[in-house]
Amino acid sequence: MNWFRRKPTQQKYIEAAITVASNLYLHTISAPDDASVRLQFTLPDSRYRYLMFCLSTVITAALAYDENKDIEPPTLISGCLHFLSLFASEHPHEYFDDPTDAQTSITRTNEYFGEFLQQWSRWPELEKAGKNAEINDLISLMLYTTESNAPAKATDMRRLGELALEIDCRLPAMRGALVELANEKS
Repeated sequence: MNWFRRKPTQQKYIEAAITVASNLYLHTISAPDDASVRLQFTLPDSRYRYLMFCLSTVITAALAYDENKDIEPPTLISGCLHFLSLFASEHPHEYFDDPTDAQTSITRTNEYFGEFLQQWSRWPELEKAGKNAEINDLISLMLYTTESNAPAKATDMRRLGELALEIDCRLPAMRGALVELANEKS
């Protein structure tokens, strides 16, 4: 029985969000020798942008399905932003083509992350309306912005469509994993 189980702290939700986002990143990023490359990173900070996308995805899932309002959005977002900046500063070789230029991207973390959250803010209404094609386009476009600053072409949207659908279908499971992890650590 869970009568005496404590509610997770906000810090536990932050740690769980980071874990779930890291898993999403690792399970969806293609290996360099993978023949079925879905993501085609061309920017020097593409891997960092993709990590930001993954974290914004998990935050979206966590908040969209938080019916009891257990998670405090400002606390979760600021904790995740702090993690992104700190982790990228400590491990620039993992996320930047030229680690010496990492600071430029790191200083834009709030801007990039805010753009992802702004785009994700459309998702709940699209989901309620059952607009699956628009959801897929929204996620595909966000994925594309991790690859390039150029406008997306129809071929890019088709290439990223399968991954976008996979991510969209995983959103409820991401929320479940986050809550389970946060409760385990309480």
